[in-house]
Amino acid sequence: MEIVMNPIGYIKSGYVDKKELPRQSVMMQDAKATIEILESYKEGISDIEAGTYGVVLFYFHKSTGYTMRATSGKTGEKKGVFSLRSPNRPNGIGMSIVKFTRIEEGCIEFEGVDMLDGTPVLDIKPYVEELNPKL
Repeated sequence: MEIVMNPIGYIKSGYVDKKELPRQSVMMQDAKATIEILESYKEGISDIEAGTYGVVLFYFHKSTGYTMRATSGKTGEKKGVFSLRSPNRPNGIGMSIVKFTRIEEGCIEFEGVDMLDGTPVLDIKPYVEELNPKL
């Protein structure tokens, strides 16, 4: 089976090197970036509202290779790749929960950036708090 995905847009952020990135988007709530939506997808962002949260799915375009066990940046332990947020994964898909701050002319400004400049965006979904289990 072949799975083909095409970007719906690209991230414009101040991060150009992987070493600069925070581990989690929630650690960078003051940092802002934008998603520049490609022309053929602009209609799809028409009902996103400033002040709401969303899930941005993106491709780790600067990551190369992966191993099934990697070192946790948090604990230093070797763990299975699917229990980590490492960008080095079999399919290179990343996910961040962000707060949308401004939407205009095919651009979405958001807080909570943990993506490199030029990162391809695969999808945007609304964050629905009611769907999260209460732990």
